[in-house]
Order: sequence, then structure tokens, then C-alpha cells
Amino acid sequence: MRDRVTVTRRAVEKIHGGHPWVDRAEVIEPPDAGSDVVVVSDGKRVAGTALWSARSRIALRILARDEVALDEGLLERRIAQALARRRALFPGADAYRVVHGEADLLPGLFIDRYADAAVIQTTCGAMDAREATIAAVAARLLGARIVVARDDGAARDFEELPRRKAVLLGTGATEVEYHDAGSVLRTDVLADGKTGGFLDQQENHARAASYVAVAGPGDEPPSALDAFTHHGGFGLALARAGARVLALDESATAIARTRDNAARNGVALEARCENAFDALRALEADGRRFDLVVIDPPALAKRKSALPAAERAYKELNLRALRLLLPGGLLVTCSCSGKLTADHFGRVVEAAARDVGRPLQVLERRGAGRDHPPLLGVPETDYLKTWFLRVLT
Repeated sequence: MRDRVTVTRRAVEKIHGGHPWVDRAEVIEPPDAGSDVVVVSDGKRVAGTALWSARSRIALRILARDEVALDEGLLERRIAQALARRRALFPGADAYRVVHGEADLLPGLFIDRYADAAVIQTTCGAMDAREATIAAVAARLLGARIVVARDDGAARDFEELPRRKAVLLGTGATEVEYHDAGSVLRTDVLADGKTGGFLDQQENHARAASYVAVAGPGDEPPSALDAFTHHGGFGLALARAGARVLALDESATAIARTRDNAARNGVALEARCENAFDALRALEADGRRFDLVVIDPPALAKRKSALPAAERAYKELNLRALRLLLPGGLLVTCSCSGKLTADHFGRVVEAAARDVGRPLQVLERRGAGRDHPPLLGVPETDYLKTWFLRVLT
């Protein structure tokens, strides 16, 4: 019999309303042990089943609104349901997020597909303890040749879980080829950044490419700058659409990947290993101007304490980007810092535009791709901002 944990009436109301988390302050009586526990109200009525954390601020992650067992059967059913949803959204695609944590009713679990490789991330103890089972299920459902654990992210720190990377199942190379917005990309799912690529931006890569035709009207191909290119997701999509692209990243490994990916796709793309902050200033000083600029930095505020510094950095990047744009040019500006809300991000971009003195049209406010769905009413899950803006003068 599983342990029980008693929570406040307010917590029960949140659970019934669909919220996926219970804070530690809302726990009245913690469980004696166990990772998946039955949640009860102070009147001892069952409110659901949750994953318990003894250390994180989020004490309970809701698994179900009734009493269930976190066993192989439940894992297989929910992973299969999540996979069916992705296949319906992206028929024929070979790379996407299969499971997106709480949004797929599997809190603390993330599974990405890259062709015949599956990558698993667990961010809570209950899922971490079941990783071998999850790997077997993922391999079976996806037909994966190899299953890799990328448990090397900062999210595990909140539950004091060790960071690690490992091959869980299968054999052969951890380098794979997959498609991103029509481009063929190669990545190492065990060694490269994130889980190998930035799958949450795939649909935005394609959307940016659709603007190339209107970014620089005239006889010359439009010019584009892709700052923080990683493996060339935005840059390759823009180049394939006809833009002349300069791609920047401070990682020599990432730039090598970008050059290799450009050759693989048969497109001309200039890739430089440079710090984007320094490069943007140098490009401005040299008088360079572009029809389209992409600013897609890594998360600059992973914790709330980092917000002031991150705000200054985002403003600097957007200010420099706006100075580099030709009249009528397009800015694609991004933030994957979950602690920086969309409203806050908008104020930062607005401040940069005001300082430069250039009015901006808001063409689109986009977020993560449909394989990374946020939960309505849970703003913490809506982390990615990808905005498309036009400079009028």
C-alpha cells in the first residue's frame, strides 16, 4: 500500500482545477517514504496520485486525479498516447519531442526522438528511479536503435539528483541525422548541447524561412544574421530559402557542426566562431547591415536571481540587432528563459527599440513548437518566446 500525504484544502482545489504542482508549504503531513504517493485532503478524501519530492520546492507533481500505480503499464499507455499525438501533428517527421512532462501527464519525464535514437531526461526522483523501464518502453514504441539518458541539466539540481549522461539501451553510434524544417542536421545525442538539438524551435525555423521572400525586396538575395546558431537551425532554413547568411556561435564544436550541416544540405553559409555580444558590436562598427537578424541565445535566467543581469543582456542583444537592421528589416528575437515572462520580455524589447529610436511592428508572437505544449493556467510551462518584428524606418 502506497504512502499518503495530506495537503491543504487550497492545494486540493488547485489539483481539482488541473494545476500539476503542490508547493511544500501546502503539505500538512508528508509521507513516511515512497516516491509515488496518494494525496489526501485534511478530511482524508483522496485527491489524486502524485510524485513526491523530499527536497524540491515543488513537493508533489500530480500524476492523476484518482488513485493509480506508476507502473510499466501506465508508463506505456501514456507514452503511447503522447506519441500518437505527435504523429498526428507531424506525419512523416523523424524528430520531435515525444513526451513533454506534465503536459503529457508524465511529470518530470521528457523524451525526444532523433531519427532512430531516443533521448530521455528525468527531473524528479520517481521518474529517475524508473528510467530503465522507461527506456525499454521508449525503445519498443519508437523502434529506437539506441536510447540515451541526458540527465545532465540544471533542473535535476532542485531535487539533488546527480547529473549524468549514459547509453541506456542499444548499440552503435550516438551520432544521428534528422530533419529540421527541411534541413538535414547531424548531431551527437550523447555529447552535443541540450538533447542534441533544439527541437522546440523547429517550427520557428521554418516560419523564419517563410519571411526571406519579403525580407529584402530587390534583385540581390536578402542578407541574414543568425546569432547563437548552435548547429545552424535558423541559418540553414534561411539559407535554403535564398538568404545570404552569417551564422555566429562561440562554441567551436557548434560551428563545426553548422559548417558540416551546410555542406550536407548543399547551401552556402558563412559560419564564424565568435561571441555574439562582441560580434554584434563589431559588425555595427564595420557598418554591416542586414535584412533579417535572428537573436536566439541560450537561457540567460535559469533562476530568478539571474533576472536583472539577464534583462540587461537581452536588452543589449536586441539593441545591437536593431541597429544592424536595414529599414523594413525583420528581427526574430527569442528568449528561452522561463523566469522571464512574455510581458517582461516585451518590455525589454520595447526599451531597446525606444533607445534606438526605431518603431517596430509586431508580426507574430510565437512560442515553442506544438510538440512542446505549455499547460493553460501554468505560466511556468510557457518558457519560449520567439517574436517576429519589423523595423519600419
